[in-house]
Amino acid sequence: MEQREPPSELLMPLLPFQKEWLAWSLKQERSEMCGGILADEMGMGKTIQAISLIVTSRFDQKIAPSLRTAPSRQLLKNVCDSKRDLPQVKATLVVCPLVAVIQWRNEIARFTAEGSMKVLVYHGPRRGISFNELANYDIVLTTYSIVELEHRKNVMPSKQACQWCRRLYYPDKLAIHLRYFCGPDAQRTEKQAKQMVKKPRTLKGSLAAGKVSESEGDDIDKSSKIGRSRGAWRGRGGGRGRGRKIAAEDLGEALQEALKTVITTSEDCKGNSVLHSVKWGRIVLDEAHFIKDRRCSTAKAIFALQSQYKWALSGTPLQNRVGELYSLVRFLEIYPYSYYFCRACDCKSLDYRWASSCDGCGHSPLHHFCWWNKFIASPIKKWGYVHEGRKAMMLLKYKVLDSTLLRRTKTERAADLALPPRTTYLRRDAFDTREEDFYQALYTQSQSQFNTYVTAGTLVNNYAHIFDLLTRLRQAVDHPYLVVYSATAAAAAREKPPSYNAAAEEEACGICHDPAEDSVRTGCCHTFCRLCIQEYITAAGEPAPQCPTCQKPLTVDFTGTKSAEAKEKNAKDLGYKRTSILSRIDLDQFQTSTKIDALREEINLMLKRDAAAKGIVFSQFTSMLDLIGFCLQKSGIKCVKLDGSMSMHARDVMIERFTNDPDCKVFLMSLKAGGVALNLTVASHVFLMDPWWNPAVEQQAQDRIHRLGQYKPIKVTRFVIENTIEERILKLQEKKQLVFEGTVGGSAEALGRLTEDDLRFLFTN
Repeated sequence: MEQREPPSELLMPLLPFQKEWLAWSLKQERSEMCGGILADEMGMGKTIQAISLIVTSRFDQKIAPSLRTAPSRQLLKNVCDSKRDLPQVKATLVVCPLVAVIQWRNEIARFTAEGSMKVLVYHGPRRGISFNELANYDIVLTTYSIVELEHRKNVMPSKQACQWCRRLYYPDKLAIHLRYFCGPDAQRTEKQAKQMVKKPRTLKGSLAAGKVSESEGDDIDKSSKIGRSRGAWRGRGGGRGRGRKIAAEDLGEALQEALKTVITTSEDCKGNSVLHSVKWGRIVLDEAHFIKDRRCSTAKAIFALQSQYKWALSGTPLQNRVGELYSLVRFLEIYPYSYYFCRACDCKSLDYRWASSCDGCGHSPLHHFCWWNKFIASPIKKWGYVHEGRKAMMLLKYKVLDSTLLRRTKTERAADLALPPRTTYLRRDAFDTREEDFYQALYTQSQSQFNTYVTAGTLVNNYAHIFDLLTRLRQAVDHPYLVVYSATAAAAAREKPPSYNAAAEEEACGICHDPAEDSVRTGCCHTFCRLCIQEYITAAGEPAPQCPTCQKPLTVDFTGTKSAEAKEKNAKDLGYKRTSILSRIDLDQFQTSTKIDALREEINLMLKRDAAAKGIVFSQFTSMLDLIGFCLQKSGIKCVKLDGSMSMHARDVMIERFTNDPDCKVFLMSLKAGGVALNLTVASHVFLMDPWWNPAVEQQAQDRIHRLGQYKPIKVTRFVIENTIEERILKLQEKKQLVFEGTVGGSAEALGRLTEDDLRFLFTN
């Protein structure tokens, strides 16, 4: 493969495979693709490769001066997908997770000649900048939260209030809300009628208190991909609807008018967002799988950005199912893969946004189709890896990905990387009697609730409740305290002291739309990941930010109960926040768990073999990290912690302390906050406390230390409790790994996803 040497302004010498990337990427930018996907395995230097492209193209007179318009994009402009002409800037916009901003800034300063690149960190409440100032920079660093926030506040149309329930919705969502959920004429479809309402859980009753009942008159608003529902207007709209397929001519006037409103408003928007009001020289998405859900607000905000060239960097561009690749294809605007086409004429568009007829050609929406859905997603979903599904798979691998994606693995480039060996050890332990009794009681109750959905035939209509049950089981495996002293239990403790009947519930995060990790609940009853809502509040920079879901004043209740004041003081004396789970526990009566004991044993073995060794402990539950930190401190092991509630400066301080303090042996890290975009080669051990649904997420966490710059052998320890839900999650991980290897990787194994049969498997004896 052809190689390209970088200019002298790049101080770091590139490895052979990185020079291959440089030649390939420059060729891609000269082609009609105008970009692509770099999908090298984690730890192979995707950041420095992207920097090399920016530096090289800046000094390459064949590319940089003209800022030309790619032929494909120029020819494809039409009425359906035309965009406003924006002023151009030479800068490259880098969008990355918050934790990666520091790494990008430091690597640019370290590996480029002094003064050769002007860098702007566009983050925080005081980020106002004029176009003239922006034009002076070569690289602008920002986060996904900032892009989403500015797009929603300055580009998206304003929300409108429902005349019946007074809740706020975007115009297109309001039309759907009125048609199916709210008002005297609303009619729920047959599938919507099968959804059950999630009631706030209290401590009253037995373990069966976790069950939910169906309220026939309640309005179920499916506002997330896993079916998060909430009660709304009580009216006459509880009957069966006309089904899912609705002819365009049967659409209600409210729906048509609302869709016209959102289209007109979006096109006439002033676009006060600095990021969306210019045409960038290049856009680079780091950890591009952050936009894997094309329907989420973050993905829509990214799609609205304009640039000459577009690049997506991700070691795991596919995590769950093949459809996630479409978000990256749509971001790259590759013809024809990302377009909608009309069967009756030559009309094409990047987005589906028609009401009764297409505003470009006048034909019905039924005449239009999405190329990706027709030729890739639908055949694979229907046939799997046989017949038409196999043809679609071959088309995806050898037509779409071969022309847009470059992937190299550590195994393939072992000679170039010269990385030390990595050993993965799956440690299996068994519950003690106390934990076994608690887990089995919880599992029996959860299985009973699951069986009610199966019997009623409403399994696929109640994913939110099922994930709730699974989360409680996963927490119980880590430590019963995560269920007993959860935030939900603390809120209910005003009425009754904590017991083993309390449970934390899991819903979809209103920002990232994944199942909420370390969930927090706002005063307006919406659920978010702690990391997502903290980054959102930081990005908003307002005295009273609005809720991302309903735009009401945002209030997040982290407070404990008045009866727990002594416990809070005890936790604060130990250096923990009063919102920590430790503030709700009597630390004098603290009981450990099987997993924590196993972790302490592994850490002691690590230090016994090498007194200078350091390790990183990952968990999806920050409360579990608090429990671990408390136990390690009692054992005399010094540790630091990184989670989603920390500011950029605080994270930098923790990383610096772990890196430079020889006495600090353990880094406690949230899987979501620290599982990506970190370089921690000072450590040589990784401890994964709980398995996650996506094996790719765990692999990203492991590669925080198994990357360029590591010289010690790596050991990864995964903790699993025998005969629990965790063993079955491992089976599902194997299936999802086949999805990745069958597309992005080199294998042609069968595709898979979390199906109804998979859910049945999780609750099968």
